[in-house]
Amino acid sequence: MPEFTLRQLEYFVAVLDAGSVTDAAKRSSISQAAASMAVGQLERALGVDLFLRTRSKRVVPTAAGHALGVRARRILAETSEIPGAVRGGFEELAGKVTVGCMIAISPRLMPRLIAEVGGRWPDIELDFAEGAAEELQRSVAGGELDAAFVYSLQSVPGVDLLPVAESRPHFLLAVDHPLAGTGSLHFSDLADEDAVLFDVPPSAERVLAMFHSAGVEPRVRWRSVVAETIRGLVASGRAYSVTNVWQGVEHLFAASGVALVPVADDVPANGVVAAVAPAARRPRRVDAVIEAARDLATRGTGPRNGVATEGRRGT
Repeated sequence: MPEFTLRQLEYFVAVLDAGSVTDAAKRSSISQAAASMAVGQLERALGVDLFLRTRSKRVVPTAAGHALGVRARRILAETSEIPGAVRGGFEELAGKVTVGCMIAISPRLMPRLIAEVGGRWPDIELDFAEGAAEELQRSVAGGELDAAFVYSLQSVPGVDLLPVAESRPHFLLAVDHPLAGTGSLHFSDLADEDAVLFDVPPSAERVLAMFHSAGVEPRVRWRSVVAETIRGLVASGRAYSVTNVWQGVEHLFAASGVALVPVADDVPANGVVAAVAPAARRPRRVDAVIEAARDLATRGTGPRNGVATEGRRGT
């Protein structure tokens, strides 16, 4: 493929319009030598003569020069439109946004987020991929995902984190469990009962670590990678579980016959965050989706109409 630059095309067109290298150089505010060199380099790259030089120092385009002039003007015109087109698309609340979401978070966030974004910005096409936290964050760093919703304790190097929701561990109990109405419970309060754990690494390991830090060895009866299975076992009264809960998702558990009781033991904060590419200025539509997730976590359920405040960019 011939190697030439837009600058060479620009100077070629300037010479074509001016009819001389000298006049083109003046109009372009460059030296005559620079203009002549650019045209010469372009001719060598294309392997053709673009101008015939006359004794009066005027230039006459060859057939190849005439043909290139038509294409060069079109290329330069389209190129000049690129910055505006890119900036426009960058600022528009329209286009495709692909986010990742941890399997533990997805059932509680993605259906509501899709409804929220669709209600507020119908021109944003929101897609998502589910997976483990580390895998999703690698995809963000590699540019395959615009953002990923993960727990803060499962963050990895190579991404920036934007806060979305504060969450804390809660016990999941059947609504008719004797302790379901308790204000809070310690891990020791349920040490003699069967537990079912969410078994997507490192979720189960972190829950077990919390038990062990409280000096309790839980009776883990079952493990599952499906949140609905865990809620079903809890609702039946056969086991309890532990999960992180943030504002606005309580009704999802109540509808399944499950009661939430906060963990009273001292446990590390583990909020929901949006992992984004480091030091990158994001399209406005991506920040809007993150802002919508944040809104859902602070005001409860249901989509609304309106315009989101602009999220932080490049943090």
